[in-house]
Amino acid sequence: MADNPASKLLRHLRRPDLSILGNAIRSLPPAQWQSRMFFRGVPDRELRLYTGNSFPHTLRKNPDTHPVFVLRSASTGHLLCPCSSKGNPRKNRYIIEGCALDMTGQVMDRNSFLIEQYPFTLPLDHRFQRRPHFLGRVPESCIHDQRGKCK
Repeated sequence: MADNPASKLLRHLRRPDLSILGNAIRSLPPAQWQSRMFFRGVPDRELRLYTGNSFPHTLRKNPDTHPVFVLRSASTGHLLCPCSSKGNPRKNRYIIEGCALDMTGQVMDRNSFLIEQYPFTLPLDHRFQRRPHFLGRVPESCIHDQRGKCK
């Protein structure tokens, strides 16, 4: 069944072509988030709270931050997971170093492991204490999965 013109227009208005803004995009409201978007700067204490106190943040005097990755976007909220530069390619999917992110052209300066064992849902009306910095949308070709592969 074909979409009617009104629903196509509403989808377009809700999801504008963000790539035309390129590196000018610094932050996005959650209603504009899409699957495979990558953000940095979420405080570990907030990640610990959102993951049900299970995310193993470091206990330093100066609070640290981690990036987050949008696993799946939905009309009522998004499924996210924290990311880390520390991980195991045999246990975690990861975004490869050198990947040029869609929409912004930002280049990943290191491998970033998806810590999918600590997923959490972010409702569209919820805001982090401070909005994370948008880095871009990860192309599927940059997400490597070596889990279960033998040497």
